[in-house]
Amino acid sequence: MNNTRSAILSNAPLFLAILLISIIVVWPNIEARLAESRTYRDLAGLTPFSQVEVTAAVAIDRGAAVSGVMRKDRCSFSHGAQVAYVTFSDKPRKRTIVDMTPEDETTGIVGQSRPPSGDLESWGPWVIVWRGPTPAGWQIFVDHEDCPSPPFDQTNLFAAGEWPKGDAE
Repeated sequence: MNNTRSAILSNAPLFLAILLISIIVVWPNIEARLAESRTYRDLAGLTPFSQVEVTAAVAIDRGAAVSGVMRKDRCSFSHGAQVAYVTFSDKPRKRTIVDMTPEDETTGIVGQSRPPSGDLESWGPWVIVWRGPTPAGWQIFVDHEDCPSPPFDQTNLFAAGEWPKGDAE
């Protein structure tokens, strides 16, 4: 045991060099794994948006209309690649579509990604199309592409909330 300790202490620079080289070699794999984590992307400023807040959710005949504010931080929004899920307390969530035409009609901007900005901007109304039993909640995932650093293309949970109560139930 004393010989091992003595060998390690006398060769400490070599062991540190081996450790450093090992970390450098495996770092791309570690970084790729970290980049898959939403928490890491938020902390590192890699998520395309931040400060998302839902300010309105209204039940309508076609489903639910939701809108709010957010800050666009980076990347290009993949228009038409949004996916919504309706959630239930006692069954698996169900996939559905997000109709963005009400927002397109309001802004007059169709198929374009807004540029990054330090300001809060409005989003919506987006219609979560749903016909069926009344869900407990909803989630919207959005795709972004052409990000300046990895992950270059990513899908993130954008907003979620309880299903709005209303006459359309």
